[in-house]
Amino acid sequence: MFQKIHSTTKRTSKTKLFWMIEVYRINPLRFFRKKFGINKILAIPAIRFIRLYQYTLSPDKGLPSLRLKGRVCMHIPHCSQYSLQVMKRYGFWPGIGYAMDRVLHCTGGMHKIYDPDHYKVVFFSWAPIGVPFLQALAQDKRFEIVWVVSQWDKPVGRWMEMAENIIKIEGKKIQKSQPSTSQLSTFIQTPSKLNPEKSEEGRQFAERLKEKNPDFLVVIAYGKIIPQAILNIPTIAPINVHGSLLPKYRGASPIQSCLLNNDKETGITIMKMDAEMDTGNMIDKLWFKIGFDRTSKNIIERFQTYGPKFLNDTLRKYGKKMLGEVKQDDSKATYCSKIEKESWLIDPRKDSLHDIYCKYRAYAQRPKIYFMIEDKRVIVEELKLYENIYMKEKDIPLMYQNNSLNESVEHLSLKPEGKKAMDRKEFLHGYLR
Repeated sequence: MFQKIHSTTKRTSKTKLFWMIEVYRINPLRFFRKKFGINKILAIPAIRFIRLYQYTLSPDKGLPSLRLKGRVCMHIPHCSQYSLQVMKRYGFWPGIGYAMDRVLHCTGGMHKIYDPDHYKVVFFSWAPIGVPFLQALAQDKRFEIVWVVSQWDKPVGRWMEMAENIIKIEGKKIQKSQPSTSQLSTFIQTPSKLNPEKSEEGRQFAERLKEKNPDFLVVIAYGKIIPQAILNIPTIAPINVHGSLLPKYRGASPIQSCLLNNDKETGITIMKMDAEMDTGNMIDKLWFKIGFDRTSKNIIERFQTYGPKFLNDTLRKYGKKMLGEVKQDDSKATYCSKIEKESWLIDPRKDSLHDIYCKYRAYAQRPKIYFMIEDKRVIVEELKLYENIYMKEKDIPLMYQNNSLNESVEHLSLKPEGKKAMDRKEFLHGYLR
């Protein structure tokens, strides 16, 4: 594209473009198309036309506004201003689609409707599962992340050194990539207290949040209860991404709970939050089948693959009033609690294979099941079973007293404390001998 040649031309502000064309042999049309994109170039005359319409014939700002303002269009912002904004933000082809959809659904008798060209989002999370959701929102022009709220730095590792959580790290990347947030030192928030009615820190946090004027709060695996005073702040709604098909498995460990109970399906529920835990009205659901050999790791990967797009589309449809709310049936609600340390301890010679396999699938991502031998921990790294044999042998223990295995076991990988992972034969002839 560029072929530099020598030139002694004196460059001034007036001759800069012509100098670039002459010295670098630039094709002007190709240069602007590459720099701005064809959609942005086509949007320029469209924007000028809309501005001309605004100040001449528009019932919002033009001459007809003297009698028609507030009678023809009840949208906020007005349809002409909305069309201008979507052209600037999305370019010509997407912009013309958004503008025509808005205009065709605009009638004089409608109630006032808040319908911005994009939605401002404050994102609450601290766990790795939230990263692809945060990335998808940041990359989608329909949304603007104005704040990332996570938990404070915590000591980790052998030396208990302070470390940032993965959401905070990802938030810094987004902060650098978005010019509108690059100068804001408060883009990432890590408050220890949220309730404005009980602490000064909470009151200040709520005030700063109001200044951001968010349309949505999006919460996924934040790990703390958010008080109602904070949930009341967004213009449209506080939204939670929950890892189960509500009202089933309300609480902190829905993915693990569905596997512990050997469920055949699970999913994601997008819900409007209220002050209680996972009791808010449901907006939409995404279903997944759970195969016999699927573990929590597989389910989390599937959530991270399909969940972000589902969330973004649901937010837009809900903001556009294309989706409503469905109240949860409290009579069908079930609850799950935090995972306790004793939950992943097994006895391979006493516990049934069914119980062990359910625990293995539930805790395969973290922390993994284990058993004890001579006061040392042995982690079950991998457990594969023959499904047809398992159905007959599931009530029998995984391992017999003579260390032979249940016939349904296809592969077993164990990791003794301080050792590398090994298969059953290595374990029997090396570690136990």
